[in-house]
Amino acid sequence: MSGPMSGPGREKDSRDGSLRLGHGRVPSTALGSPALLYGAVSDSDGSRSMGSASMSRHVVRVRESPVLTLSQKAAYYLPCSSWLPAYGLDLFVHDVVAGLSLASYQIPLSMSFANAVAHVPPVCGLLGLSLAPAVYAVLGTVPQMIVGPEAAVSMIIGQAIEKVVKHNDGVNPVDILVVITSFSGVILLVFGLLRFGFIDNVLCGTLLRGFVAAIGLTMIVNSTIAILGIDTVLLLLPPDEHVHSAAEKVRFIWQHGHQYHAATLAVGTAALFVLLAASTLKKTIARRHVRAASFFPEILFVVVLSTVLSAHFRFDKKGIRVLGTVDIDEFQFTVPFRSELRQWYPQLFSTSFMCAILGFFESSSAGKSLGSSLPMPVSSNRELVALGTAGLVLSFVGSLPSFGGYGRSRLNSFMGAKTPVAGLVMGLATLLVTTCLLSYVYYLPLCVLNAIIATVGLTLVQETPRDVRFHLRTRGYNELATFVVTLVASLVYSIELGVALGCFYSVVRVIKHSTKSRIQILSRVAGTDEFVSSDFDENAVGRSDTTTYPCEEIVPGYSEYRRQSCAGQSVPTKPSLEDREACLIVRVPEPLTFTNTNDLKARLRRLELCGSVSVHPAAQKNDRPIRHVVFDLDGMTSVDSSAVQILRDVIVAYQRRGINVFFCRVFKSAKLLDRLQLSGIAALLQTTQGSEFGIAQNSPPYYDEILDALRAVDTVETACTLAEEQSLVSYYDGL
Repeated sequence: MSGPMSGPGREKDSRDGSLRLGHGRVPSTALGSPALLYGAVSDSDGSRSMGSASMSRHVVRVRESPVLTLSQKAAYYLPCSSWLPAYGLDLFVHDVVAGLSLASYQIPLSMSFANAVAHVPPVCGLLGLSLAPAVYAVLGTVPQMIVGPEAAVSMIIGQAIEKVVKHNDGVNPVDILVVITSFSGVILLVFGLLRFGFIDNVLCGTLLRGFVAAIGLTMIVNSTIAILGIDTVLLLLPPDEHVHSAAEKVRFIWQHGHQYHAATLAVGTAALFVLLAASTLKKTIARRHVRAASFFPEILFVVVLSTVLSAHFRFDKKGIRVLGTVDIDEFQFTVPFRSELRQWYPQLFSTSFMCAILGFFESSSAGKSLGSSLPMPVSSNRELVALGTAGLVLSFVGSLPSFGGYGRSRLNSFMGAKTPVAGLVMGLATLLVTTCLLSYVYYLPLCVLNAIIATVGLTLVQETPRDVRFHLRTRGYNELATFVVTLVASLVYSIELGVALGCFYSVVRVIKHSTKSRIQILSRVAGTDEFVSSDFDENAVGRSDTTTYPCEEIVPGYSEYRRQSCAGQSVPTKPSLEDREACLIVRVPEPLTFTNTNDLKARLRRLELCGSVSVHPAAQKNDRPIRHVVFDLDGMTSVDSSAVQILRDVIVAYQRRGINVFFCRVFKSAKLLDRLQLSGIAALLQTTQGSEFGIAQNSPPYYDEILDALRAVDTVETACTLAEEQSLVSYYDGL
């Protein structure tokens, strides 16, 4: 055994102690000065130097927080102040072209969302498309984002309104809509003020994909009922017969499809065919770099053409349902939180919460896909405030809640829009149509609106197979499970339940990942100076033709020291769980809490029983018991009370079974050292002088370096081997 370890960076600590572990007396690791090894040292010139014995000194200058001016703060709280000063004619031209182009197909689409999906008057969708962009232009942080009624949110609202209206006579659907819109706005606004913008990182993409696929399929099913002309049959069903989910409506189509209306089916199918053909043709032309093709408003074309034909041939007299009078003369402002609406609060809160979360999630996804050359501070918290404020404003006019849409926002960017003025132009055009031109859509067939919804549903579903194939190819089974749970529950029962289950599963995955420790358990390969992870499975990687294997030589100087003890021993050509010596190094690179300490305790127990934490618990038990455990606590900057209690129980259990426990490189924190002292852990270790093994301990009972602890381990092993040999000699001499 060589002499005490020393180095240029070692500082002698005034404390002294001892460490007794299992077989014999073992030294513990001292870390030297906390200023040199782990912290910063204040120099005479006021600088702070970081370093250790082998590290050079670095000067870190303290930077004072700058004092922000009122205009700088306004850029955060009122994002419109970032782009208004630089706004010019060139930007205005691009925004006007993009805004008018978007209005040409968003107006009929919003009417379809309101009437055919949410089961409210078309003006509710138009008002959302008119007013929401104005609020977002002031508070929004994504300049090319276009907010308005969304298919997914409209579908959730429609299912909620359908259930309430069907089973409660005399209920105004707009009152239910006001409650949902106001609640969702309040939820988003509160989340924004509480800085909950991080929630968009919690929900995984497959949850949104499963939700969008369910929405698309549900929209297709609902549109099929209207195109077949059997929606009147659905309305005449008795109240005790529930047909709300997509699966129930598919069964309804199977049972009543033979009652279809021929004229409605012909008009609806023709409109659907024209929309799909025009969309396909436009994409084909656009692929040939004909930019003008993207400006063709096929939805507006079908709406205008079908309305003209319906008025000329009087489709309404042939049994085809038309939109009828859209009267806004009786429109009046409403108060969302009035007493007569309180009875619906408990029933509609979950629906409002789903609308808020999914609307924000879709807006966030759209915002992340957009790029901008404007110096606007994009903030998830500001987005929550903007969307929440828009929801509250819209609730006073009985409008559908509005959120950012991926498709229209990407199209807005493609058309050259640079600022939120494009949304303002779209809103003004929508407001003009709402106040002056709604009388011209009296003869618009409802089956045409539903054909538009069916095309939107197909668009939502068409990317799903590609995502599913990708996760199958990459074996992303957790993502696929999230997708399947969300999709199946949404189709079989309700969209709210599907989203709730998907969110719950995603949150559970996040919690599981966050509670899983990053603690690494290393085992020494017998007869070598190398350490491999105890999670290493040699059967998982083919390496029969090589003598190399994954290893970590983490202890400086141990190679030379170990080669002396390995002289004359055969080195295995392949690591095997059975070849590993009964010495573990537990590296703790993070603060210990009750979560990761429980995980560590379970992993150590399985390792002791099975030889590896990667094998099944029912596997053959390990026949080579552990004799030494070295805890490398270099990254454990803190430990909570529950964790230190669990850690103490682990040490007590080890010592009762004669297993030596060593602590090394303990972080020099007064609070941490006091907690180890008060918990009794220091007393459990402090029973042996490290000097007995030729190791200098600056902070007993802890070792300075891992090498010191490993030298103590080898010394204990050598002492035990000599004692056993002496015992055998004495036994045979006695014979």
